[in-house]
Amino acid sequence: MFLHFGILLLLSHGLLGEVDVSEAVDGDTRIVGGQDAPPGTAKYQVSIRIHIGEKEGHTCGGSILNEEYVLTAAHCIHRKRADQLSIVVGSQEFNKGDQRYKIKKLVLHEKYYRRYLRNDIAIMQIEGKIKYNDMVQPIELLKEMAPIGKKCLLTGFGYTDYDKLTVPKYLQMLEFITISNDNCTEQLKRSPYPRYVPVDEGQLCVQRPKNKGACKGDSGGPLVIQDDKNKTLQIGVVSWGSKIK
Repeated sequence: MFLHFGILLLLSHGLLGEVDVSEAVDGDTRIVGGQDAPPGTAKYQVSIRIHIGEKEGHTCGGSILNEEYVLTAAHCIHRKRADQLSIVVGSQEFNKGDQRYKIKKLVLHEKYYRRYLRNDIAIMQIEGKIKYNDMVQPIELLKEMAPIGKKCLLTGFGYTDYDKLTVPKYLQMLEFITISNDNCTEQLKRSPYPRYVPVDEGQLCVQRPKNKGACKGDSGGPLVIQDDKNKTLQIGVVSWGSKIK
């Protein structure tokens, strides 16, 4: 089951790839221009881990929908098996995890199209139930398309420096601004990615700050806004983007 939900189409760097857990380091660079997220900023944040032999790596972000389901991008779990993946919740440190869960089932959008990244959304059913506490809570989805020109927040454990492949020690956050699909389509026409034109109603674009944006490992992560009642709502998941310059 899928809700009608905007996919985050970031105008930043392409977002595929795994991050080795052993690579986490201290450093001044952030989620490519972001900053450390204060404790409790994103209680819904999920780190999706992939297991290859004895090696474990962070591969994507995600968000807690409820006690059994996690929302992420379809390309994060495409051609992967449930037994290859797990999730970590409840920690804002890359190398630590308050709770870990194995995956029971992977469900990609039935109309996911890899080449053009259409319907790039999926859910993961975990084994057992996520235990809520002061640092672990679900996120509610916005039930309509996000307003244009709205400030929004992205959090993730992706690389903070694309060239050096720097991994953050702490969860990173960065603000963006939502833009119209027409505006986004016109920008993409002038970019190296014309095959993604036009941007459809199932996608959402945001404008990144100069020299800042999401990077590898941020895919599937949650983009959220604050509504008029100061409630945090998720409006999209990281899908892809152009290179940060």
